[in-house]
Amino acid sequence: MINFKRLSLIRCGVMLLLILPGNDFAWSQEESFRHGLMPVIQQNCVHCHDDDAANAELNFQELQSNEDFLDRPVVIEKILKAIDNDAMPPDGEPALDDITKKRAVESLRSLLRIVAERADQAEFPVSRLNRFQYNNTVRDLFHLDRDVFALPEKLMTRHVDYLHRPADDASEFHMPDTVHVESHSLRPLPGLKGVMPFPKDLRAEHGFDNQASQLTLSPLLLDAFLRLSVSIVESPDFNPRTVGIWNDFFAAPDPQADLDSEIRRRLRSFLRIAFRGPVDDATIDRYTAYAVTKINQHASFPDAMKKVAAAALSSPLFLYRSSATEPTEQAFALASRLSYFLWGSCPDEDLLLLAEAGKLNAPRVLDDTISRMLADPKIERFLDSFPTQWMQLENVLASTPNPQINRYFALDRDRPASLQMVLEPLLLFDAVFLENRPVVELLSPEFTYQSDLLAAWYHSDLAPPSVNAIENRPDELSQVPVNIDPKSGLHTTQQLYDDSIRAMMRSREFHRVPIRDPKYGGIITNAAVLSMTSGPNRTHPVARGVWVIEVIFNDPPQPPPNDVPPLDEDSGNDDLTIREQFAVHRNNPSCAGCHSKLDPLGFALENYDITGRWRDKYENGRTIDASGTLLRKHEFSGAASFKTALVHEERRFAKAFTEHLLRFALAQQLSPTDTLVVEDILNRAADGNYRLQTLLQEIIRSSRFRSVGR
Repeated sequence: MINFKRLSLIRCGVMLLLILPGNDFAWSQEESFRHGLMPVIQQNCVHCHDDDAANAELNFQELQSNEDFLDRPVVIEKILKAIDNDAMPPDGEPALDDITKKRAVESLRSLLRIVAERADQAEFPVSRLNRFQYNNTVRDLFHLDRDVFALPEKLMTRHVDYLHRPADDASEFHMPDTVHVESHSLRPLPGLKGVMPFPKDLRAEHGFDNQASQLTLSPLLLDAFLRLSVSIVESPDFNPRTVGIWNDFFAAPDPQADLDSEIRRRLRSFLRIAFRGPVDDATIDRYTAYAVTKINQHASFPDAMKKVAAAALSSPLFLYRSSATEPTEQAFALASRLSYFLWGSCPDEDLLLLAEAGKLNAPRVLDDTISRMLADPKIERFLDSFPTQWMQLENVLASTPNPQINRYFALDRDRPASLQMVLEPLLLFDAVFLENRPVVELLSPEFTYQSDLLAAWYHSDLAPPSVNAIENRPDELSQVPVNIDPKSGLHTTQQLYDDSIRAMMRSREFHRVPIRDPKYGGIITNAAVLSMTSGPNRTHPVARGVWVIEVIFNDPPQPPPNDVPPLDEDSGNDDLTIREQFAVHRNNPSCAGCHSKLDPLGFALENYDITGRWRDKYENGRTIDASGTLLRKHEFSGAASFKTALVHEERRFAKAFTEHLLRFALAQQLSPTDTLVVEDILNRAADGNYRLQTLLQEIIRSSRFRSVGR
């Protein structure tokens, strides 16, 4: 006899299993779409995204079927980010419960997987070498002992070689407690004399200067590269003392040697490096004939080879990195992709040999190669380019705070405080990379690197002390030259104190110090970022919020509508706090949406003034309110608890960081399906809490990185 009561309980149990999280595999993709995604859209999205009000240019009435979504992968990605980041439903509406959110996210990811399966294999677009890559490639090609031209984009010069370490001992590496560094960005070190300028590269939307879409080559620019290549080899600094390959390539051969064969031998090795792969006989013949012709026209052997070298530097094979289709080409393409990602330069001989043997893509060989490259001193090029551009640190060099508010920022006009400020986040990035720490330590580390100037900047009121207080200090402040007043013949307290500040501004010494106060330290709460996101006269919470949402969350806001009025900074009401001024500004409906997203991030940092120094009150005596809520779920009362809230969102930050890193590695904007690549990378790196070198390794191991480009 059938027990209907028991059968009913079994049915209920089966239904419960189907709806519990972790059991969505019971649904097909179509069922996941109909039962997991569409109910969320119908209940939470359509009323703001329909024919009448297509907010964010999304109209869900046009998206009713699986195929409708599959035809619009950009829309899939946009919805996925909005739901996964808790940006939708918007403020004022109930948030999705965990089960509903999980189903919707998985349904969207399933759609992206179908898009990825249907799409053709991604290709690496044709890309010109940028300024930094060109300089490094020429340096490595000729083994030059200096840069080719000045590089103001290099924000930190390291005077102690702490980057070189054994590849098999990298996990035990500890960055020195004292390092000597400085920034020459405002007055960059010169390169070879007489070298023609390299035009500044266009930056992509976030700031990366290696993006293929921006690195075009017009006829005018091609002519500039031709003149540049000639000026390099004709520079008086291009000689046997500075060029490491001089004897092997430029020096005259034995008079008894066969000239044609000797030139051909030298060119085969040289062009293999210059063109980043094997060179066919026809190309060797053409360059050899060119050299022989110059010698027959009475040019010396070194001068003839200089002409050949200049011709190679202006060749498209040198200037461009392009797609690869044949298997042998793809091996060399991977070598090139690796070297330009990690070293900002051409592959070395070891990379080319592995590519030539077809071994580079083998998992163990690739892992050994990554370890070698990460431990090589040339990794400095990655540390000189990615963190600077990711954190947008060049902007601090344009900071000009009103000297009536802070007279010490530019006390030394040749060495403003910004040149030391910019070094603190860069040294932290060096340490997190070299010690392979979790990337979340970039936000809230236990230590930082500071100079004496920065220590005074954060922890002193910078008011001139008495003469005796200065003269009795047992540090460098008592060693500075004393200024003599021309009238009295005596030194003054202000002059002496100013000289002490100038002396600290010239210091190269940075010390590793523990973070004892959580409101300091990390890439957000440092003087460089806080200064560059302020104006001359007041802090800019929106600019700070935009920086956080772009750099930390990789979720840049849409540009403001053209009809949005600017915030009136000169309203004449000095009794209002900046938060109160913004409350008036947000009354404009066009402003409210973005400000609800940006303002909590910016006002969290409002206790820092225009040069990154702590304050509790505004000049009008009003107490600063730095409280808010992060991502609609983490309440904070100020900068310290704000950083704690960010640490709780470790995976979200790791995801955004990996997206930035992957875009830099691929040198192109990410596609919607790259969201899946990032998730796979994070899943593989999760056990180690998303360590920096681990993320780099997993990016390189991904099929997305290994399968395209040259």
